[in-house]
Amino acid sequence: MLRNITPYLFFNGNCKEALDFYSKALDGNVNGIMTYGEANEASAEDPNRIIHSQLDVDGRTFMLSDIPKDDQPAVKDRNVYIVLEFDSEDAVAKAYEHLKEDSQVYIELADMFWGAKYAKLVDKYNIGWDLSYTYPQNEQ
Repeated sequence: MLRNITPYLFFNGNCKEALDFYSKALDGNVNGIMTYGEANEASAEDPNRIIHSQLDVDGRTFMLSDIPKDDQPAVKDRNVYIVLEFDSEDAVAKAYEHLKEDSQVYIELADMFWGAKYAKLVDKYNIGWDLSYTYPQNEQ
């Protein structure tokens, strides 16, 4: 049985920029940033790349990191869709407005046949997002 799922997002040298962007878009709090240099990890081309950071959003945790080198085959150009289920229409709309900036929107935020307000996009950092607010059965 799963107790928790924590998305871990990898970037190619722009983790700090992405961390700032997501903390604003999702009203999150940055809870620690460590660079490769601070960790005395020599595998990175740039000691200022981030080896680990954590973003806390409404009791949920996202971990973010830069890959150590531009050509790291295990994590280079990988992405994943992250499903975010919101507790209100306002919350999903606010996140959508921030995340769609410079993004490829595949499904605009709209009411869906399955009883949700939903959007699908890939953001400017190549991370896929499914944003959703499910209406209570008597609300739609």
